[in-house]
Amino acid sequence: MDLSRGEVQVLSDAASLRSFRLTGAGEGREYQIIVMSASQVEGGSTPLVFTVRASSVGASVAPTRLPSVARDRRPAARRTDLERVLERPRHLELRARMDAEVRRVGGLGSLGAGTSSSRERAVARNMASAATIPGVGDIVEIKSQVVPGGGLTCNSSATIEGVVKTVGDNFVIVEDPAVAGHLTSQDYADLDTELDAYIAPIDNEYFGDPADLDGNERVIVFFTGEVNRLNEPGSPGIIIGFFSPLDTIEASLCPSSNEAEIVWLIGPDPDGEIGVAIPTDLVKTISRGLVAHEYQHLLSDEARFVHGNGMFLEDLWLNEGLSHIAEEVSGLYRVGVGTRDALGFTEITPGQVGRPAFDDFHWGNLLNVGDYLEGPSDVVSLAGGAYPENQAAMRGWSYLFLRWLGDRFGPAGPGGLLSGSDEFELFRELARGGDAHAIGIENVVAAVNTVAGESLTWDEVLEQYFAAPAVEGTAAPDELQFSTWDYPRLYDELAANSVQGLSSGFPLEPTAVVMGAGTSSTANFDLGASTARYFRFTATGQHPDMIVEMTAPSGANVPNGARARVIVVRTG
Repeated sequence: MDLSRGEVQVLSDAASLRSFRLTGAGEGREYQIIVMSASQVEGGSTPLVFTVRASSVGASVAPTRLPSVARDRRPAARRTDLERVLERPRHLELRARMDAEVRRVGGLGSLGAGTSSSRERAVARNMASAATIPGVGDIVEIKSQVVPGGGLTCNSSATIEGVVKTVGDNFVIVEDPAVAGHLTSQDYADLDTELDAYIAPIDNEYFGDPADLDGNERVIVFFTGEVNRLNEPGSPGIIIGFFSPLDTIEASLCPSSNEAEIVWLIGPDPDGEIGVAIPTDLVKTISRGLVAHEYQHLLSDEARFVHGNGMFLEDLWLNEGLSHIAEEVSGLYRVGVGTRDALGFTEITPGQVGRPAFDDFHWGNLLNVGDYLEGPSDVVSLAGGAYPENQAAMRGWSYLFLRWLGDRFGPAGPGGLLSGSDEFELFRELARGGDAHAIGIENVVAAVNTVAGESLTWDEVLEQYFAAPAVEGTAAPDELQFSTWDYPRLYDELAANSVQGLSSGFPLEPTAVVMGAGTSSTANFDLGASTARYFRFTATGQHPDMIVEMTAPSGANVPNGARARVIVVRTG
């Protein structure tokens, strides 16, 4: 194999995966070698042996072992409370338990094929009989579904009498008396202003519109101690908020349903009277990004089960990824920048609003990307209905994949609220799952076909995506690269500005292989389903042919079930 600078070759047949040769050269070269899996088995992995040697080195010579991939440059002992919160290590567990409760009562399934008209009539009935739009100071009764310590149930009989603090164009902010006295009227007014100006418009453009189940023409943002009750002292993380799909089920099926659009948020509890201690400033810091995140869950679920006749909740990995995109685009909209503009830290932190907007909307996403790229071959990428151990890495994978998907397949155009492209068309399609309300991989492939007109398999999509983190800023084809962000520059600028938790530079560190006359090296690793392992081959001058071999530990060919590919990109 002798590639020109920027040229790409993908190997997939058994013979090429087992052994291929990089042609020697009289000048220095650099290659990115990416070993990928397109397996769709959730949590699956394949053990592999990857060996590289100069053609002059005999196969009998024992190779030296290449270093393993570094994992976690921010050990748990050095992570701040805010980092633990934004990584949301228990949020996916809660989401999985919600989904299990939905399936138990058969609620969303009962709204599925052939029955959507009954749900539409119920929505119309609620709107026709709804009380007037609430006013500040009014009491709103909200049913709790919370099981202390974790989980939600349709069988709770608890009711909270919340107090309306603000009424905006899109949201009603309600406070639980159990967490009152910490956030001021001005705090609530400032939040309401930002939610109306920067969250609702962009989330609605990207993910759809709420159904207005309760006829109040607004979504309730509920600061409540019920969320605090989900957290126990000593737990590995803190649940800070959620949207409950149980609230979209008719009360005849789920007595705890509020039949209303509600985003549930943790309340300030500085002294830990309800659960773990939650500082007031922490609630102020997380609330904007959290509403953007949970509002996407609300819009996606209603697009499927209220506006449409879907039968299944979206897979965890894709649903969470879309919510992280919701955070990102809210942050971009907040500071007036668009997509496909090779953004760095400088461009997204302008003036007085820039750094707070970065902290609210982007910081947590970039922490998660770091957790993913520090060990990209061992992330559980396709979490469907169960939650993976390293949830932050899964979030990083799904967010980064969807960001690339928007850059690559979002339609060109002047943009809507965000300039640069019409990618919102792609994300709206993903949020509802198309006409068939597809989920997971099927949803992604169908959306690419519908919106971009490209009929690709999952394997072919991943062949392009997995190259992207390794070839940023090189001569590789544009379709392999991100365009909204210049990630290497972004992370360098984060390090230069000593941003908390992000001061180590770009997190992807491919295993280094020097192409020399005496090279003989090997690496043993497990390749997770729909993940990739990265190698960088370099030579500063003349180098011989390099023979690359990949097998199962037994010496047999790579198993077909791994759906393995090797992507070779010459980048220098």
